[in-house]
Amino acid sequence: MIENKNIHSLIKKHNENKLSHVFLIETNDKQKALQDITNLIKIINCTENSFIPECTKCNLCHLIDTANLPSLKIIYPDGQAIKKSQMEDLKRDFLNVPYLTKFNIYILNDAEKLNASSANTMLKFIEEPEQNILGFLITNNKENVIHTIKSRCEIIKAFYEKESSYFKNQNILDLALKYLYKIEVEKEQSIVYNKIILEEKLEKEDLLELFQNILTIYLNCINKKEVPEKMNQLIQYSQQELIKRIDLVNRIIERLNYNVNVNLLLDYFVLSLED
Repeated sequence: MIENKNIHSLIKKHNENKLSHVFLIETNDKQKALQDITNLIKIINCTENSFIPECTKCNLCHLIDTANLPSLKIIYPDGQAIKKSQMEDLKRDFLNVPYLTKFNIYILNDAEKLNASSANTMLKFIEEPEQNILGFLITNNKENVIHTIKSRCEIIKAFYEKESSYFKNQNILDLALKYLYKIEVEKEQSIVYNKIILEEKLEKEDLLELFQNILTIYLNCINKKEVPEKMNQLIQYSQQELIKRIDLVNRIIERLNYNVNVNLLLDYFVLSLED
């Protein structure tokens, strides 16, 4: 599911062969924009022509969700800036023709953190675009992106309604912390701990809130925001490990919106964390 209509509209542009080679996505929620872009990538590269990410008919979605798709590079700032070396690595990686997807695709998070050196390298990369390269630059303010980069991008506005904090039901939060502590901190990653959830006989809305709490904890870790004290160990995870968990929880939340077997879904959650 692609939540933002402007990002969703790129499917039609793709089908009409009118996609630009690089987009600047201005958003008020970088994580949601990243998820929408990831779902867009799944759809436009799907060999089954499916408009439903996670259709399971091929292995593409799994490769994307586990960060194992060679033709997709997601780049975050290295410290306080996106460095020239990161752009040089990207150019070198994309010398190869994609063989699992139609495009070599890069997603550049916090595009406003390109410094003069990395922006110059990036500029050379996008001024003479290859047919098989597609780029997405994400920022919360396009005016902070270096003009020479911004002027060569098609700008897409992707704004989302702000949700109230999911730390609103203390009982659900306590249950989420108890569950997450078992499988992430104590490392007792066994489906037997799903009983912690199942014995509560939660309604669908409560399950959604529980996993929204878990998602918020992971997001706070990757954004270096405050997390509940007993979850401090999660801060030690690498960025890639946290991204994997964020993507996994987003999939769980999406599937909870359908009529799914909760027991099997919880088993899938725990087993995926063990991979």
